[in-house]
Amino acid sequence: MSIVVGVLAAILSFGFIIFVHELGHFIGARWAGIRCPQFAIGFGPKLFSFDWRATEFSLRIFPVGGYVLMIGEEPPIEGVEGWHEQFLAATGPLNMPTTPAAVLANLVNQDPEVVAFLSSLPPEKVYQQVEDLEGNFNAKSTLQKTVVLLGGVFMNYVAAVVLLLGLGLSVGLCSGQPEHLARAKVVMPGSPAERAGLKANENMVAVDGVSVVSGTDFIQQMSGKVGQLVRVTVEDKHGRHDLQMAPDLMLSNQFVFAQGKGVELTKLRDNSSPPKGYKLPFAVATVNGKPVSELAELRSWALNAKELTLAGPQGEWKIDSGKSHTFSPRAIVGIELANIVAFQFETKATGNVIEVRPGSQAARAGVKAGDELYDLQGVLVASGQGQLEQCLRNLSQRQATADGSFKLTVIRDDKFKDLFMEEVPAATAEEWGVKLEPLTPAVVVRSTYRLLRNVVSFPYDLFKDMVADAKTTVNDLKENSSGPIGIVQTMVEGSHAGLGVLIFLVGVINASIATFNLIPFPALDGSRLLFVWLGALRGRAIDPQKEARIHFAGILLLLCLIFLRSIGDVHRWYSGIHMIK
Repeated sequence: MSIVVGVLAAILSFGFIIFVHELGHFIGARWAGIRCPQFAIGFGPKLFSFDWRATEFSLRIFPVGGYVLMIGEEPPIEGVEGWHEQFLAATGPLNMPTTPAAVLANLVNQDPEVVAFLSSLPPEKVYQQVEDLEGNFNAKSTLQKTVVLLGGVFMNYVAAVVLLLGLGLSVGLCSGQPEHLARAKVVMPGSPAERAGLKANENMVAVDGVSVVSGTDFIQQMSGKVGQLVRVTVEDKHGRHDLQMAPDLMLSNQFVFAQGKGVELTKLRDNSSPPKGYKLPFAVATVNGKPVSELAELRSWALNAKELTLAGPQGEWKIDSGKSHTFSPRAIVGIELANIVAFQFETKATGNVIEVRPGSQAARAGVKAGDELYDLQGVLVASGQGQLEQCLRNLSQRQATADGSFKLTVIRDDKFKDLFMEEVPAATAEEWGVKLEPLTPAVVVRSTYRLLRNVVSFPYDLFKDMVADAKTTVNDLKENSSGPIGIVQTMVEGSHAGLGVLIFLVGVINASIATFNLIPFPALDGSRLLFVWLGALRGRAIDPQKEARIHFAGILLLLCLIFLRSIGDVHRWYSGIHMIK
């Protein structure tokens, strides 16, 4: 039953977003005096319809889009051709310039559609051309066309502002942040995790009895236990059970070492071959002439070294840290963590620190007034006090003898800065030693502005990333982007999380669709606007047939991209992988 309610909520949400966008176009068109024979939500056969002021409003069976049909749009659509002939048949020969009132008074044929349209125009406005009077999009000025084309985008932005501000002022400040879960999305073949018996979609809840609060926290706890046999408590649908797992060691994100009878180099991460005369596994007896028998000893050698000489039965093998100039030793267990978007409503205070109590745990960790708290041990705490204190409570339950430190990431002077706590934190923000900025209407307005600014600037930021590193950016998009099916899944899960989360998602998607439509890609509003202004600058309009072919090609390409992206969306949804929590 819950999935039915979720799908219904997603359909209604999409319908609202589409309605708002098309309403913007419609209002702009009516302001410009353009005839709009149809205003449709969805495609396919009509479920119901009604006529008002020379426009048929309809709801159609497939709620996956919508349109406002305007006279003069290309390509022509069946059922609306011949408006020019129909108009002249009702008005007879016209002496231009003239007004709608004068034309209505001298009609030779009382055509109801013509009468309805002329009655909707300002009665005493003077029109110079028949095409302008009959409401043809192509006869309108460049300014009028611009208003019409930007109307949908403008209304989506207005809806986003109204929804997000209304939600923030009435319920609380909502934020959705990506988070690494302590859940195995993929278990790598031959990895320590697979050897221990870990399965995909199992949750890691404790390491040697110490609770795990996030995926990053799990990795950090394991990093201090390289080569050691660790008791990992996992949870699946049948309950909890313990596994014995020994993390491997990776150097320079390239060389993988395991603890066997001794230390062994077992794998090169890029799947390259070892130097001629060597084979894997490569048993390591000494490092830089000193005997080693455990991974922890190798890790110590690698901490400050730029080059290591490994020696064993096969001879000597020199490895270096490459361009990074450091080996950056880290533990690996061979899993890919599941990602999710965590939503939280904040009603008390933001994550901005306005005061740090001298001598407190926060002060000893290096937190300063003006910092913006971002991440604590892999849990995003940027939304504010509620999220921070939930994480502090989880961490405060650990034993004081827990291995390692707690990592805190703050934003200081617009840059990320990592801080470390060497003690188990207190359970509340006040006990921990920070005073946070209270949540006020001004803060809600500022946060809404920042959120919308990030959405609007996303295409520009994406372009910069593509220029800097196209391969990485494309891989990130493949991993983290969603198509329509992924958006539907997000809305379904959002409806399960509560009405507030669903409203937040609808607000953000409104702004995202508006920004996407501004991109000058064929078939999008940004491209149509580009053609209008190119025609204005060259002194004559672009050939409508050529423009129509370009937009049609754009639609086909968009459909192909949506189909390819949807394959991953369907697989994720079918596999039971959630988008949000």
